[in-house]
Amino acid sequence: MGDYNYGLGAPPHRRWPVAWYNPAVLLRSAREMVSTADQNRNLDRRELYSGDFAAFDATSLAEDDAFWWDFVSDTGDGGNATYTVAKAVLAPEMPLPGADALRLPAGRLLVLGGDMAYPGAGTEEYQYRFNEMWEAARPAQDEARRTVLAIPQNHDWFDNISSFQRHFVDDHDDGFLNAHTPQSRSYFVARLPHGWWLFGLDFALLGDLDREQYEVLRDLVRTQVQPGQNVILLYPEPYWTRPLGDAARPGYAKRYQRLEALLLAQGARVRMRLAGDLHHYVRETAARGEGGLDFDDALITCGSGGAFLHPTHARKTSQAKRMCLEVDEQAMTDDLRQRVRVGTVDTPDTAELRGYQAQCSYPDPAQSRCLSWRNWRALFQSAGGLHWSELLESPAALWQNIVQGNMLFPLLLGVLYWAAVYCNAFVFSHSFHADGFLPPAAFARLDYGSFLALWVKALFFSPLAFAVHALLLVLCCAIAREDGPRVGVLTGVPHALLHMFWAASLYWLLSRYGQFHLLASSVAAPRYPWADVASMGAALCHYLLPVLAGLLKGAMLIVLGAAIGGLTFGCYFALMARCGYLGNNAFSPLAWQGYKGFLRFCIDAQGNLHGYMLGTDQVPQRWQANPDAAAKRPIWVEAAGQKAPEWRVCDQFTLRR
Repeated sequence: MGDYNYGLGAPPHRRWPVAWYNPAVLLRSAREMVSTADQNRNLDRRELYSGDFAAFDATSLAEDDAFWWDFVSDTGDGGNATYTVAKAVLAPEMPLPGADALRLPAGRLLVLGGDMAYPGAGTEEYQYRFNEMWEAARPAQDEARRTVLAIPQNHDWFDNISSFQRHFVDDHDDGFLNAHTPQSRSYFVARLPHGWWLFGLDFALLGDLDREQYEVLRDLVRTQVQPGQNVILLYPEPYWTRPLGDAARPGYAKRYQRLEALLLAQGARVRMRLAGDLHHYVRETAARGEGGLDFDDALITCGSGGAFLHPTHARKTSQAKRMCLEVDEQAMTDDLRQRVRVGTVDTPDTAELRGYQAQCSYPDPAQSRCLSWRNWRALFQSAGGLHWSELLESPAALWQNIVQGNMLFPLLLGVLYWAAVYCNAFVFSHSFHADGFLPPAAFARLDYGSFLALWVKALFFSPLAFAVHALLLVLCCAIAREDGPRVGVLTGVPHALLHMFWAASLYWLLSRYGQFHLLASSVAAPRYPWADVASMGAALCHYLLPVLAGLLKGAMLIVLGAAIGGLTFGCYFALMARCGYLGNNAFSPLAWQGYKGFLRFCIDAQGNLHGYMLGTDQVPQRWQANPDAAAKRPIWVEAAGQKAPEWRVCDQFTLRR
């Protein structure tokens, strides 16, 4: 974690987005994820809940024969985006230019889809990136007391949901927004008006429900959900972007698949599967009657609440989705026999499966694909969105940008370049002349092809050099493995070889044209080094100049390696993202703060569900203290010269009762 400043002294634009390629952030995220996963494997915190589990009755929150509620997910990243979305969600009514007839009042029920703070879920991240942004955005005349329901995502689990538990489970102090938080577990069920139900599920880091969660939900479905009623399933991740079946083994369905099958067997209608986790908006729908079901339903991903943008043109997002109710003949017991499978397929024309058609994406795939090219310089861009002139004027901001930004990743690459060269260059000395190797001073008469052959040969003479090159190979393949082992190998290996090529080339160029060997040999060793002061100085220079030459050469190698390695990684990210791969790993360094939004729902007097995706393409980049002292809230408003966010309805749909 960086040096966080809290309170009024840290406006939104000073709360920089998380630099996901900062080595410290990567190390911390990996450490916390492994630690929590290890705890869950041995003692799943979800199974420690006790007492009766009851559905929350939200029907009393309806006003004027209409029930409004909001859904926001993936909020606590950069302050500009988080604060902009929070202001819009908490405003009594959404002002929409050109849509005077459309009234969209704020809902009294606020549903949070997880990932409240990044990169982890510690108390300081929650305060810095989540609590203070929402508290500052709360209107002064906030008369209607809200009810908040929430589920955790993977980043909320990085501290074993300790912070999530304190904020949303048994929060008797009503700490968050002075709102009512009625849930007693990390998952919930809410009874909505006109026979609608909202199930909020918790997967922890295991990709499925735990046994206790499944059993209490199963009992509630059997006793309270009636045939013909409509169900919304809120998931912590859009599992439908994974291959059909979600890797469940034959004979042993996942518990959430069995829960969906139980709902259908009960006569309920699963009308919407809703999730955040992917930081964009995508809606896909299936028509009534398709796949043997007498209702239409939607798959909706809406993780646009404040985190960096994920592409909508990525393959796993745009690939065809299908659904089927499967009877597993390999199941040993009846409770394992039926499962609902939803996911991507390679053959979208499969007739017996229920098909989903893409209806809306925000941003649209063309805009998303265009943003991919910006990745070429992503590892060098300012972490806080500041212009380089502003960084140079403020040494503290410049230092913070380096230490807390992505620029440490190219620097790490430069160090790896240096380590690869240093370990490999051992054999380029007179000691290995018998093996065909030459000292760097001889490179002036050696062509590049001959040098490269010697360089590859040197890899097998120095085990340490081989290990450093192997580490670089593993790093490139691990980043590319997001889309599977095949993509990891086919793109990661050439990418790693390119970095090895650059490292060798830099060494050859510096050795041939750097003239460092001339500096190292410019002073001959005196015959009698202790004879007088001049001889002692000459002796000192004779022994120190080679060290100085080596340090200068190493420093130049690190700097040039950081520049070339960072640009190579950036171009690789741009190309892969453009082709629809590495949607997370290639877009996270871009840290794009635009295309943010949330969902506002209304259940009307006839029981129809109307959904509105409210989005803004850009968010303000500078804020100032509210000059209206009487208003007091919101605490910060757009600074002079900053355009206010232009909110609009990006998507509108209806699921009829």
